[in-house]
Amino acid sequence: MRQIIPISGKDSLATALVQLKYEPDLPYEFVFNPTGAELPEVFEWIDKVEKYLGKPIHRVGENLIELIEEYNFFLPNRNSRYCTRECKIEPFEKWIGKEDAIVYYGIRNDELRGGYNNAKYPNIIPNYPLKEQKNEDGEIIRTGYGINEVYEIINEAGLKPPTFFWEDVYKEVCKIMRGEDIVKGILTEWQIDFLFSWRSRANCYFCFNQMKREWVGLLTFHPELFWKAEKLEHSESEYYWNGKDYPLTKIVQNKETIKEKHIKKLVKIIRKIRFDKSYRQTSIFDFESEQGFDDFFKTTSCGLFCGK
Repeated sequence: MRQIIPISGKDSLATALVQLKYEPDLPYEFVFNPTGAELPEVFEWIDKVEKYLGKPIHRVGENLIELIEEYNFFLPNRNSRYCTRECKIEPFEKWIGKEDAIVYYGIRNDELRGGYNNAKYPNIIPNYPLKEQKNEDGEIIRTGYGINEVYEIINEAGLKPPTFFWEDVYKEVCKIMRGEDIVKGILTEWQIDFLFSWRSRANCYFCFNQMKREWVGLLTFHPELFWKAEKLEHSESEYYWNGKDYPLTKIVQNKETIKEKHIKKLVKIIRKIRFDKSYRQTSIFDFESEQGFDDFFKTTSCGLFCGK
């Protein structure tokens, strides 16, 4: 029975570290599913994790740019998410083949999220070590791990994934809130990472799920990749990343307005956390349902195979 742990972000890494703690003698295989469109920070982190584990992290994926060319520049979009399926999931399943395998996925105990559907591949048995574990009698034999516990695990190992920290935005919010101490005193570490990241997750740099503020972040920190994404909009394709009425050239034109709007929403959220005690320990997913914050906290991505 193969023992496989895909690693792509904080939760999957915590899963690997938990498994190594509780069942260290299993013959684990570690996997990363690249598309060739990842940000350089992601590969730097994967290399660091690989050194820590002392075992290779297998790279199993297909090149998305080449796939887009094969599709005559029909770009992946919300109605045709062939990118995840053909570049990540199918190569991963093919790599496992017909061998029986337990695959350990990084779903936390504080998440309401579906797992891996193995209907087509019953030989692939999903396991979720971060969830609460019970025995046959229903007794809890291991408590689950939430976002705070995940941070403790990865910080202890010194392996926190890139946070894509947006320092200019952070400084401006601190200025409005009248002090960095106030902001840090209100927010937990994961809230700071989540709120002040210029990416909601380490997806492909041209992921269609990105919000406008994330495109501004890409333009700011990796302009060469932004313009590669913009070029794809004009490669015989009728699809635009933000819809036909909002090509990436409009992101360039409106970048300061988008950034200012982003800062105002951050201040509004932090003030609510500051003055509403019941709101202070809200999870990322509760944030998503908060009226008026939906577009800000929308973190749609490629599920278990992308930045998880």
